[in-house]
Amino acid sequence: MPGTMKAILVEQPGGIDALKLVEWPVPVPGPGEGRVRVHAIGVNYADILGRRGTHPGIPQPPLV
Repeated sequence: MPGTMKAILVEQPGGIDALKLVEWPVPVPGPGEGRVRVHAIGVNYADILGRRGTHPGIPQPPLV
């Protein structure tokens, strides 16, 4: 059983106040996929544009 993990959820476009720390189900890999444990991440400008809802390559919120 995979359990949960901490994740940042963006439910709607916005500023930094749009970021919400939540418990999220750990994804279960499908055939030909793998799961990687992440201890740290980086944030780049595309992530900021995604939070704002203005990056054409990132799905519109809600997103994790």
